[in-house]
Amino acid sequence: MFYPQIPSRQTETLRRGLPNSPIAAEQVEIVRLLTDPETFGGHAPAYFDTAVSHLFVNGSHLYVLRKPIDDDGFRCATVNERWDWCETQCMRGVSGFGVVAARPLPIVRREGRLCLGGPGSIRDWVLKITCESVTVDPGFITLRRAA
Repeated sequence: MFYPQIPSRQTETLRRGLPNSPIAAEQVEIVRLLTDPETFGGHAPAYFDTAVSHLFVNGSHLYVLRKPIDDDGFRCATVNERWDWCETQCMRGVSGFGVVAARPLPIVRREGRLCLGGPGSIRDWVLKITCESVTVDPGFITLRRAA
């Protein structure tokens, strides 16, 4: 079995509102969407903050929203650059995670509101990683799949 771990800074499920960590203005509404239980059929996702990403765990799915950063040669500052990052992870098979499946999902504006996936005007991209299981422990998210 493969148990990769992702260090995180926040380990609580959000009950209301937004996380305490700083969020870029262009992603506030997106983080609000991805922390809303209605986005995931009434199940509240766990939220985690890393130096470069917002992570949302819902069952066996991990959603990775890259922060809009441009630092020390690493660039994910635009929506197109975040799309490129998602595509690169999929082409690599997210092999470092040993995941079952990974695919980019658009965050779209449709009928005046944001939605995860489907038709609409693209506002950003998230990488959806599906594993056998995602375990949340203090300070770590562990992705698990069968050997």
